[in-house]
Amino acid sequence: MIVGYNTDIKYRQEVFHIQTEDKGQGNPLIETLVYLHGEILLSRRMSYAHLLQTGDKVKKVKSLMKTQHDQIISELKEGRFTHLIAMDTQNIEDQTLDEMVLEYLSKENP
Repeated sequence: MIVGYNTDIKYRQEVFHIQTEDKGQGNPLIETLVYLHGEILLSRRMSYAHLLQTGDKVKKVKSLMKTQHDQIISELKEGRFTHLIAMDTQNIEDQTLDEMVLEYLSKENP
């Protein structure tokens, strides 16, 4: 088993924890989990069974782990996981619900 990566990323006033780990040769998977408030929002797994019989597999697996970890961080920063975040944690506006409703109604009925 290869040591993985752990990174905290701030996005939309929330701190996400991204964890990537090797599941070991008995279960040749690279798994990346994205956590928010201790809850798993996303998991991504990639098999590396095809590398088990190759030379220098540790270096190759480590490279795949880093690539997958960095890709998830990039996707998070690009907003690709926004749909997974509960609306009540998305600080979209600094308005009360009443203010948002009044604004919406004023646009509908000028």
